[in-house]
Amino acid sequence: MKQLYLIASISKQAHHQGVQRLQSQALKEAVYVRLMEQVRTIHPGMGLRTMYDLVQPDGIGRDAFIALGLREGFRLKALEKHTRTTYSVKTNRYTNLLDGRRFTSVNLWSSDITYVYCLDRFYYLVLIMDVYSRRIIGYSVSDNMRAENNLNALQMALELRGMDDYEHRLIHHSDKGSQYASDLYTDTLEEYGISISMCKEVYENTHIERVNDTIKNQYLLRMDIGSEQQLHQKVARVIEVYNTQRPHQRLPQKRTPVAYEHYLQTVALADRIQMQIFTVQKDVQHEDPNQLKLVFS
Repeated sequence: MKQLYLIASISKQAHHQGVQRLQSQALKEAVYVRLMEQVRTIHPGMGLRTMYDLVQPDGIGRDAFIALGLREGFRLKALEKHTRTTYSVKTNRYTNLLDGRRFTSVNLWSSDITYVYCLDRFYYLVLIMDVYSRRIIGYSVSDNMRAENNLNALQMALELRGMDDYEHRLIHHSDKGSQYASDLYTDTLEEYGISISMCKEVYENTHIERVNDTIKNQYLLRMDIGSEQQLHQKVARVIEVYNTQRPHQRLPQKRTPVAYEHYLQTVALADRIQMQIFTVQKDVQHEDPNQLKLVFS
């Protein structure tokens, strides 16, 4: 061994220190991999970057964490089944109210329908999200696409927020799907004084579509679901996890939606980040860097 040390130009002490470092690194990596496994049991489709923000592991950088996860087989596979969920109606009753509007509070809701294929059939999930806080505030899952399901999600959102009259302080935004244009749905919105906004093109409702993709492809389609009752239970659990545990890349300090709403209670309206929404791409190069600008694209 002495001759080997001489050939390698290292000392016996340096050799042992190197072995100890490798053993220590191997133990740390085993801990990180175990963390990844634990996160994936709760967030089966969470990407490694978001996972790093969630667990914030000591002793490893984000890039090294991602490289380790890829090496250990944590790369996500895309899952997709296509079915149509929007059957638009030709109505000019409601226009897009969002173009150029600025928001500093939880006063814009967006809703959409997506589908979940399980138990050898399609189920339809209605989500309502508060765009400013990114919190899912209402949902409904059913084996059909009737307007009653959208109304169930809306009633859940109204109950959560707990206001009897919004006096046009709230905008509800959606596509022109027949469910959203139905008298059953629009009469309820008008009863609460909620302004109704509808997009003309699919790219005008991208915030809620991103959430649809997350809930469906990063969670539900990666879960074992054995019954319709289990589907309802998992939808409720996934939405709770999304709202309270999952760091949101678009929120300040990557807070969860619920944590961000709690934070907003401590910030005066004048001091809040402004969210400005455009329905057409605009040049934002010279805008105020302190302004949060969200562009539908």
